[in-house]
Amino acid sequence: MARPTSRRSLRFENLEDRQLLSSAAPSNDQQLALQLINMARTTPQAASEWLTKNNSVEVKNTLKHFSVDVDAVKSTIASNRSLPPVAWNGDLAEAAQNHSQDMVDNQYQSHTGSDGSSADDRIKAAGYMRAESSAENAFAYASSVENSMQAFLYDWGVADAGHRRNLLQPGVAPADAFTEVGVGVVKTGGMRTSGGKIGPVVVTQNFASRTDAPAQLVGVVYSDDDGNDFYTPGEGKGGVEIDATNIDTGKTDSTKTWESGGYQIPLAKGRYKVTASENDVVIKQVDVSVSDVNVAQNFLTSEKWDGRSLRSATPQAPSDSKPAPLAAAPVVKASTPATAPAPVSITTSASTPKPTPVVVPVTTSTSTNDKVAFFAPADWKGPTIDPSSNNPLADWTTWKANAK
Repeated sequence: MARPTSRRSLRFENLEDRQLLSSAAPSNDQQLALQLINMARTTPQAASEWLTKNNSVEVKNTLKHFSVDVDAVKSTIASNRSLPPVAWNGDLAEAAQNHSQDMVDNQYQSHTGSDGSSADDRIKAAGYMRAESSAENAFAYASSVENSMQAFLYDWGVADAGHRRNLLQPGVAPADAFTEVGVGVVKTGGMRTSGGKIGPVVVTQNFASRTDAPAQLVGVVYSDDDGNDFYTPGEGKGGVEIDATNIDTGKTDSTKTWESGGYQIPLAKGRYKVTASENDVVIKQVDVSVSDVNVAQNFLTSEKWDGRSLRSATPQAPSDSKPAPLAAAPVVKASTPATAPAPVSITTSASTPKPTPVVVPVTTSTSTNDKVAFFAPADWKGPTIDPSSNNPLADWTTWKANAK
């Protein structure tokens, strides 16, 4: 499906502490942020339950201060249309990380960098070109990664709920939604003080889409050690092999999970057998259909393994068969983590950043600038597999700029 020629607006938010990401792979904290984002996009009902469960005293006080109707927010999120997950992008992550660090180094929260740069400037400078649309969320006063996600979803103090709209994109068709994201997480190592110092966690989310971005199979392989039915930093399994074999052609695309446990594979349209394995032993195998949007598939190593050898589980291309019509892309079912934190939003125009909280109408530009999985059969004959081996945050700002 062709994308519109008009450019959608950008939105942005920030946070603190420095752990600059020099490669494409996310850290454990960044992987958590990615999982939370994709939970909100693919399963908004689960996200609404997560958001309103076990709020801290500080979050409750902040919600009260800003007169947030929690039930209304929960209903709004739960009723949102499901969207494809976003894939991790190293360039967007670099831009986000640099901005989070800048806010920490210079003790401020804004979508305008200390050097006067806009989010669009930073995204381009990091190497992300030909963006069709982009947006930024930033929160410099979070107590944790989860807390920043709470802030973005509740969007307290922001009349147009710009942060939540960046995440959920209400009214946007799946084919026109953001396809990639990068998150910058910086930890200051201390508690935020009553004097207004930012931190202890500063988070920036940079979203974007571009016409040349391929559909990707994205997910995480982890062991649910804490039993909360959700990814927790430290639970990810690095080095797990992910193989996606096209059922109709026999072609296999492969990758290995990052240290955080996350993975992603660009795939052409088709039907696939996706296999997660470790040391040639299958953890799980699933069927996945890929169209022209990203597809999510997670794997749990703490569940019973398939146990077959990878060789015996790898499907062979049929000698005389016709491709079956594509099924709807599956959406990973996200669960509810035990705890969550709080966010802030910022809105300014592309040309005139606003130093004080302000809401600016969204405008479009006529510019044409370029701007996975596991399963398990029960016939394993080999050795036994051991699966075990009050300080309301009022300093919100939001800015919108024309995507380049």
